[in-house]
Amino acid sequence: MEARIRRGDGMAQLSRVGDSNSAICAPTVYFPLRMRGTWLSILPATLLLAARALAATPAGPAQEVEALLKDGKVDDAVAKGRAAVTQHPDDVDLRLATARALGGKARKLTHLVNVSVSQADIDKGQIALPAGKLDETPVQVTYDSALLEEAIVDLDEGIKRAPKREDIRFFKCFLLTDASRLDRAKTAIEDTLAALPHTPELAKTLTTFAAERTKRKDPEGGVTLLNPVIKAYPNAAAVLLDYGNMLTRIGRKKEADSAFDRAAALNPQDVRFQRTRATAAMLFRDYKRAQTAFDAVFRVSKDTQDQFASSVAAYGIDPKASASLMRDLALPSASGDSAVEDLAHSFDVVSTAGPASPAAMSLAHRLVDQKQLVLVIPVLDRAIKANPKLTEAQTMLAKVFSDLGCPKLAPGAAAAH
Repeated sequence: MEARIRRGDGMAQLSRVGDSNSAICAPTVYFPLRMRGTWLSILPATLLLAARALAATPAGPAQEVEALLKDGKVDDAVAKGRAAVTQHPDDVDLRLATARALGGKARKLTHLVNVSVSQADIDKGQIALPAGKLDETPVQVTYDSALLEEAIVDLDEGIKRAPKREDIRFFKCFLLTDASRLDRAKTAIEDTLAALPHTPELAKTLTTFAAERTKRKDPEGGVTLLNPVIKAYPNAAAVLLDYGNMLTRIGRKKEADSAFDRAAALNPQDVRFQRTRATAAMLFRDYKRAQTAFDAVFRVSKDTQDQFASSVAAYGIDPKASASLMRDLALPSASGDSAVEDLAHSFDVVSTAGPASPAAMSLAHRLVDQKQLVLVIPVLDRAIKANPKLTEAQTMLAKVFSDLGCPKLAPGAAAAH
């Protein structure tokens, strides 16, 4: 049974939709491209809209609304704001505070949990969940349309009176993004870009809205919201990197490659940009591009693990031909890294045993256990190509891509959809 529930102290209220009952603030977001247990990228920055608004609001009705929000009294904040706006329609701080209160009241969080429910649970109207179970469930964010539109009216009135107030514009962008009104959010981002100076800080802030959609497993929405930022900042390497990551998630390889190449060209000595480009190539299973890209990383980083990653990409091209590369790295004097030496030796063994051999599957399990998810892709991919009936490898590879946030890139994923 799929239950729609709200938060409680270890309890789930059945058939209820819980509200956030708090001010809205966008979280820090990261895009999960992973290699060697390190996050390679990429979407930094926390959008502290609530804190900024509270700190900047002068004494008066706006401050009173903010104080009620801070205390969690959302209904009181809405009532106070509505009444005050009729008396002070030109107070843009009040407009912002009231919009935040309305947004908090409009916002609903729905947890979807697959649980076994007895008749007694149904009669009682609640069910006990194991500790931490609720935190692991997917969350859907929805908004009461009337309250949302009322909040947008206040924001638009604030923008009309103070068109250069970035906090009001930012909150409108966030509110529409959070509410999944993506066409309107894109327009709000475009309007913000048209009204404000194009500073690096503005690019960083506007990127967080696209990051929020990507975090919610909506990279298509992320690309939609980042498109205007890319047009306004065609030479911002960090924005291009974020754009490439989102395009990678939805399988738009040609555009992703272009974004990564531009970002890397703008920062040829920054291994973060070079390494992310190489990692994306591995995700696309374009092993020739990945090998070339990791070679470029190694020339900058001089890190043996980058050299090893290049050799793993070579394995994806031709397992037997990669044997000499792995054999060289397995020599203690060659790498100076015992972990690389050990794994390189295992790859050398697999090159002889065969890509679908028990040795290859053992290596794949080992890499997964070590969270070397990017590096296991060519191992599993070559195993499947050598033996299409090897269901264990197919299952493992699908899970690897899912864990990396790119389920659409798994072999056969497009056909399955």
